[in-house]
Amino acid sequence: PDKDQATLLHGFAQALPALPVGSLLVIMGSGKLEAPLKALAATLGIELQVRFLGQVAHGRRYFRAFDVFALSSDHEPFGMVLLEAMAAEVPVISTDCGGGAEVVAGVGGLFPLGDAAELARQLVRQANERERLPECRARMAARLRQRFTDEAVRERFWALPMVVRTL
Repeated sequence: PDKDQATLLHGFAQALPALPVGSLLVIMGSGKLEAPLKALAATLGIELQVRFLGQVAHGRRYFRAFDVFALSSDHEPFGMVLLEAMAAEVPVISTDCGGGAEVVAGVGGLFPLGDAAELARQLVRQANERERLPECRARMAARLRQRFTDEAVRERFWALPMVVRTL
């Protein structure tokens, strides 16, 4: 439930008429919500454009096949999957909550939790900005180097002020 794929389905359904012909939504993973999500896709009339792949070992290996990676989670303590998508040079869109906002701000699209209409706008914007993909990839690579490499984290850690307390 915390991945909020219902918003993802609603956003994709709203965006679909403005997306390139043949656009698909791929959902990796499995669980108790799979049947209700498939039913929602059918209700929205997008069941033929949505692929439920189930559990996929090493799913990040497939990211380069995607035109965009969207995360609709209602909370994300740290957006590791977003970093994986960025490392695969895939533009990212995420809810603006928790770690998702920290990872994506300035290099990808953010939308408010549960806002399918804004997610749809972000998907359409991304589809219409394919010529800016090299610039997007450069921004993501720079963000990864500056904020999320071992070296960058180590430098920020050692720059923290030391607090010595005596009992």
